[in-house]
Amino acid sequence: MQILIYLLYVLEILVCFLLGGVIMLQKPKDGGLGVSFGGGMGEALFGAQMGNVLTRTTIILGSIFLLNTLVLSRLTSHAGSSVMEGVKSSAPAAEQPLPFSQQRPTAPASAPAAPSSMPTAPVAPAAAK
Repeated sequence: MQILIYLLYVLEILVCFLLGGVIMLQKPKDGGLGVSFGGGMGEALFGAQMGNVLTRTTIILGSIFLLNTLVLSRLTSHAGSSVMEGVKSSAPAAEQPLPFSQQRPTAPASAPAAPSSMPTAPVAPAAAK
């Protein structure tokens, strides 16, 4: 089984590089890297259908990448194991205290009076009419 997983990893890396290369070869509106990597040569090889060939290749490589990723995740997942499997609970879940209290704090019965040493705000004089 490990040999199959390693082969799928190699296929994943190969498809990643091919997909990146095919995407870079595509010719955007401004020319971009497709021109520097021989975009004109691609048109000479594939003719006017170069865009369709690269688009189709991108779709095929993307599909292979997606399916290969799904198969790898299924093969490498440990279906029977859980992260919490090794944790031993000393008390049942119903008896454990909650981390935060559900009660609201009560307000004091009487608010403390302001100290007399604190200055009071000045009152604005009334405007004369």
